[in-house]
Amino acid sequence: MATKKDKSSSAPAGLTDAQQEKEFKRIKAEIEKLRGSVKKGDHFTALTDDQIREKLRRTNSPMFIGEGWSGSAPVGGTISYNVTITNPDPVSRDSMYVHVFIGPANTASDVGSALRIVDARFPRLSQPGFFGLTLAPSASQSLSFSIKVPAGVEPSNYMGNAFLLQLNSFDVGVYFDRASFVFQVT
Repeated sequence: MATKKDKSSSAPAGLTDAQQEKEFKRIKAEIEKLRGSVKKGDHFTALTDDQIREKLRRTNSPMFIGEGWSGSAPVGGTISYNVTITNPDPVSRDSMYVHVFIGPANTASDVGSALRIVDARFPRLSQPGFFGLTLAPSASQSLSFSIKVPAGVEPSNYMGNAFLLQLNSFDVGVYFDRASFVFQVT
């Protein structure tokens, strides 16, 4: 798995100013729809305007735009986590996976290091199934995860992470984005 953005010659050129503005408006509207569908008692975070603009300036820009989750669960219970991915690039993206795990990985800037900062008591989950997620240009999709709270875990806050990765079966994959969330074990 690569620990930096893909800079291969097959990567699309950056979006023009007009394309960035069109995608910005589309993503903002999509975030508002997500915000309106949050269940009472759940948590939700989404990109700010500045974060959207910053992410649209990079190449290879599939990204997380919003996430929602149940705020707490008892030992033996389940945390529900939903994340929405969008592809603002002018080309389709395939073989993408979201990898979810628990640990303070958000503090590590190096992707390889971050993926090793794991609370091994919790499951590590990846979706979707084989062949991965394919997103056409300007398309989005949400994925849902159920994170089981294992026995023996202390009541506390825990940090969850989601990484958006593109697998390459015969070479190094590509890291696109990450998101983090905090939940409570009661």
